[in-house]
Amino acid sequence: MSPGAGGGANGDGGSLATLGPQFLLKLSAMMRTARTYDVANQAFQRQAREFLGLIGETFEAEHDDVTLVAVGEHFYLNGVRVRANASLLPVYHSLMAEFERRAVGGIRFLEGISEAEFERFFQLLMAAETGALAERLSETLREASVEHVVIIPASDLEDSEFTQALDQKRENTERGRAKRVFWRAVLGTKRVVLRARQTGRPDLRQAKRLVQPVVDSIMNHEYSVVGLTALKDHDEYTYAHCVNVSVLSIGMGQQLGLSRQVLADLGVAALLHDIGKIAVPGDVLRKPAALSSDEWRLMRRHPLEGVKMMTRMPGLTAVTLDAMRVCLEHHMNFNRTGYPEVKGDWGQSTLSRIVSVADCFDAITAHRAYHKRPRTAFEGLQYLVGDARLNFDPAALWALVKTVGLYPAGTLLQTDSGHIVLVISPNPEDVARPSVRVILRPDGSAPPADQHEEWAPMPRHVAVAKILPPESIETSTSELLAA
Repeated sequence: MSPGAGGGANGDGGSLATLGPQFLLKLSAMMRTARTYDVANQAFQRQAREFLGLIGETFEAEHDDVTLVAVGEHFYLNGVRVRANASLLPVYHSLMAEFERRAVGGIRFLEGISEAEFERFFQLLMAAETGALAERLSETLREASVEHVVIIPASDLEDSEFTQALDQKRENTERGRAKRVFWRAVLGTKRVVLRARQTGRPDLRQAKRLVQPVVDSIMNHEYSVVGLTALKDHDEYTYAHCVNVSVLSIGMGQQLGLSRQVLADLGVAALLHDIGKIAVPGDVLRKPAALSSDEWRLMRRHPLEGVKMMTRMPGLTAVTLDAMRVCLEHHMNFNRTGYPEVKGDWGQSTLSRIVSVADCFDAITAHRAYHKRPRTAFEGLQYLVGDARLNFDPAALWALVKTVGLYPAGTLLQTDSGHIVLVISPNPEDVARPSVRVILRPDGSAPPADQHEEWAPMPRHVAVAKILPPESIETSTSELLAA
């Protein structure tokens, strides 16, 4: 079957829609295992057998070859798009990065593949991480007598009929770029944090590389990346929080007129603002209920621990000093009611005031198990500019509103035209008219699942009639934002 052929059991793609997410999950698990163990290890071999069993199920459903391709920002299994819900997103984008690193556009599995052949294939696939090895991957597989797995180079897909056909369906290019920038930053931040846990200091150069594409997006007035900060219901939120705060801070800094270089330094400082939490016990960080006084004392030390980690950096640069101050001051509050307590005439730096607002906005809209449901972004914004406003710099609050809009991404709206729409990204040109996706039309019908109906931005003749709670619709707003 060609990559573009539709299908699935009974020709409706139903089986493939079910098998696709399993394919990605098992492939990602094998790649993680293969980074630690040899393919001869029992842990890898068990996963390989499960994956080959899944391929066998797909053969039975399709009566044809099994082809997984990556085109644009999506995976397709035998031509059927693998839809990523919020929990699958980290796996989705991690695999996309692995494919790009090896210049792989797709992998075709043929009937008759054996465990030994699959192990040889996977060993060579994992080794092809550099440009020279990636270029020779197909040739290397042939030399190793791997006959039942065929690599489709990314270059072969660029002008294929499959890719051309998808061009009509693909999301706007800005949102596609935003997804790649955002998830690369999340996965990269995870590596920065894990590395800092091992070495006792963060990798500042890697943090700069992660932040620069975000600065470029914001400076190019592409705000889809801001909309992605509304995604909270996924397994990598611990690291995504750091990215969210960085993205929001950069957007706010731009609204305040900061230069590109200062925005880059702000983004790095925001990305590392919580690095001191590495020193806080994991059971305290993950505790869903309210913290005890002793646990709260440990938590309140993370700003100081962050500064200590930053002092271990070689040299003393402007960005290091900025990151130190942000680590120390992001919970201090504009009115000095926060922590750590300091004596004398000490005020938050400009960058700390910005990060403080961004951090609070993202944190209070995140899932907490002891709440019936987390605050929506709209409710979080109301809280910050209402009850909590004295804790924050008024200019930073204004910049947050300009960055996320009056109706932040993830807000469910009912319009005076009778539509129910979901905000997917802000519109700094008019904070009251965000870009939205139509969920329900006035007659109660929904747009087809594979044909998003979007207003970018909301038309001037349409007004917001009501803010709706997320439970007003059956589908998770996180899954709709992730689509």
